[in-house]
Amino acid sequence: MQLTFQTLWQKIKQPFRQGISGTQIAKAIIVSLLVTVFPIFGVTTILLTFLAVKLKLNLPIMIVVSYVATPLQFLLFMPFIHLGETIFNAKHTLLTVLEIKNAFESSFFNTIKQLVFELVCGISGWLVLALPIALLSILFINKIDVSKNKTV
Repeated sequence: MQLTFQTLWQKIKQPFRQGISGTQIAKAIIVSLLVTVFPIFGVTTILLTFLAVKLKLNLPIMIVVSYVATPLQFLLFMPFIHLGETIFNAKHTLLTVLEIKNAFESSFFNTIKQLVFELVCGISGWLVLALPIALLSILFINKIDVSKNKTV
């Protein structure tokens, strides 16, 4: 019984120990924040899991940061859409629940098309703003880590 409990406990602790260096934790936090503010709801945990495995980052830390930072996704959703609409030089459409409801009553497929365009605008805004900030942050952390290792 003890050996089985020990083995189980080691398997539970394994994900928490992966990517535990300061640099890896910082990268996990940055990637988690980047994915958390992605303007499509419901895909965060799946994306975080994939990136954690692929980049060998600490998944439990990423999930905790994501859950704590989830309000940022709601706060940045509309600004990303507005930024994307500015990029595409498009007029602002279907931004309230009442407008969406009225649009569905008049034309279902046209409304779906407009909502997909809104998501494309949101993703474009995210790509233009959030992605470069995250990449620059990771490059900065790597530079600090390299310079710190050279002085040691």
